[in-house]
Amino acid sequence: EGTTLRIVGDGPERHRLEGIVGVELLGALPPARVYEQMQAAAALVLPSICYENFPRTLVEACACGLPGLASRLGALPELVQHARTGLLFDAGDASALAAAMTQATARPTLSREMGRAARAHYEQYWTGAANHRQLTAIYREASALRPAG
Repeated sequence: EGTTLRIVGDGPERHRLEGIVGVELLGALPPARVYEQMQAAAALVLPSICYENFPRTLVEACACGLPGLASRLGALPELVQHARTGLLFDAGDASALAAAMTQATARPTLSREMGRAARAHYEQYWTGAANHRQLTAIYREASALRPAG
């Protein structure tokens, strides 16, 4: 219904996506162009079937105020708060992925609200200043546990 799935990046499976109506393959882009795409998007789609740890792409999307649509696999459910900072779906479930994508595009107000919450989460936990605070607290706690002597 007029929605385009823009795929940034490249890989050996690209040929499987070529020529599909509504899919635009952008290939590898420099960071500035990636951020432009993120800022214009309704959501970041991260349909991983691998156990992701802390994907930079998701953090960058949150920094751009973009909600994440991610597989419920590995650390992703810890990074995306379902229905707050994005939507989760079962890995490999194409119907659930399609439903999440439809929800994000058909309900732009919800998508914007999740994007604002994603940006707030980024600011609270993932900025350099937030990381410094967390690391300092860890060092303080570790120093307090050190035996005297």
